[in-house]
Amino acid sequence: MSQQLPPVTSASLDVFDATHLQPLHPNLERWRVQFNQLLASLPPEKIAATPISARQALAGITARFVTQGPALFRVADGELTSDNNKVLPLRLYQPVEQPKTLMLFVHGGGHMAGSIEVYDPICRRLAKASGCAVLAMDYPLAPENPWPAGIESVAELMQRLPEVIQSFDLSITLTISIVADSGGAAMAATLCLQQPKNIAGYPESLVLIYPSLDYRMQSDSIQQFSEGYFLTEERMRWYFDQYLQGKAEPLSISPQEMPVPKSFPRTLIMSAGYDPLRDEAGFFFEKLKHADISVTGICYPQMLHAFFNLESLVPEVCDDAYNAISRFVAADLTNR
Repeated sequence: MSQQLPPVTSASLDVFDATHLQPLHPNLERWRVQFNQLLASLPPEKIAATPISARQALAGITARFVTQGPALFRVADGELTSDNNKVLPLRLYQPVEQPKTLMLFVHGGGHMAGSIEVYDPICRRLAKASGCAVLAMDYPLAPENPWPAGIESVAELMQRLPEVIQSFDLSITLTISIVADSGGAAMAATLCLQQPKNIAGYPESLVLIYPSLDYRMQSDSIQQFSEGYFLTEERMRWYFDQYLQGKAEPLSISPQEMPVPKSFPRTLIMSAGYDPLRDEAGFFFEKLKHADISVTGICYPQMLHAFFNLESLVPEVCDDAYNAISRFVAADLTNR
């Protein structure tokens, strides 16, 4: 059944219909204008899209606007050697001595950017706010590792999660949740749609933060915010071309078009009013609701895509969002 939480602040909505948009948050609007002016002033060779520039841009923006994360009970690095002998770096964020829940965090970045190091302060905040252990991974990135390399690595980590949990000396009885943003949310949603519930790492709950859910890019919000709002239509198409490289037809791998199993986990979908992906979040919310899956939707109407990576501009909204995730995942323990 559909589940709706009360609004977590007066600035959040429980719907994805942004027909009557509030103005973009003034701090984000000032930054957006400055960002666009900077891009316009640069010669073409300085703004040409390359894997290196995409990775540097996400890393640089996050480092500038997300300050160092809080100290935790333990932060430990590890690794998982995959079945094809690739080493997948891991990092555990443990806020307390005996956590009851493990959040598997799958980072965003258009399947081309992002890493444990880039998302380190975000994972620290997530662990501190929730009291849950957070496990982050570095999955193989495109274009060097096109589809399906990244999603296969996340799937293998899910399947071997008890082994990984034991390697960090944690209890295998931990409740499992998956939290993912943007392109990472595309992979997390896909795996929950396709993987059997009896695999070891199938989650009790799923949190999708401004998710990318349709590689065809057909929604109205993509046209509405096609340029000038940080994440552009042109850049998304480039990301997906680099990721797919003709190895998959977009329709076949889009979560929006996949059947929903009855075992699909209770889900929180979080989006932003000025996000080109906003409508995809709304469509998926309706899809889960119609499949009788417990689903909660929160849209922050004055936010841009990737607002977690712009935290110092909107700290009160990020705090609100971390707390909403924490409350949602905490319900897993009550429901057991």
